[in-house]
Amino acid sequence: MVRKKEKETTDDIKARILDSCNIEEFIEAKLKKYMPEISKYSKINLYDTVMDNVEEALIKLTLRTTDGNQLWASKILGISRNTLREKMKRLGLIEGDSKKAKVKTKKRYYGSK
Repeated sequence: MVRKKEKETTDDIKARILDSCNIEEFIEAKLKKYMPEISKYSKINLYDTVMDNVEEALIKLTLRTTDGNQLWASKILGISRNTLREKMKRLGLIEGDSKKAKVKTKKRYYGSK
């Protein structure tokens, strides 16, 4: 008798994703390339620069994954929709101030949903 696969839970999915890659090692390898150059400049705020870039990439990727659905993206990111929109405004990912603002990404624009 063939046994049906049990439905994968959210915790199962998280564990599978985290087991497939080590984000810390990936980021460390990328930063090693930049450290010799960055260390020449004393006025660069490395922490803020890296955090802003990682946050922007994560938000853009999540919005692409959710086809621009900000509510769904905020749930995936574990933040409120308002917090997501604040971060998007700070990073320059929102064009305009209205609720019908366009979300800017490299690939395409997503209208607010």
